[in-house]
Amino acid sequence: MRSLLFLLASSVLFLLGCADRPEVSPSAYGTILDALPVIKEAEEPFPFPPEGDNDHQNCDFSNDMDFM
Repeated sequence: MRSLLFLLASSVLFLLGCADRPEVSPSAYGTILDALPVIKEAEEPFPFPPEGDNDHQNCDFSNDMDFM
């Protein structure tokens, strides 16, 4: 009987802490997008590899740089 009462009390306390509600109001987050915007430039074809000064054939890396 005691274990049943303990189980009932602990489950009530546990479920009270699991309410699905935000800590702050949604207006505190700023503008919330429901969907991603449609970008017309993203649908157009683009040259690959990108043209310009991007020479990726002979890359030089410095040992002084921290990559992590």
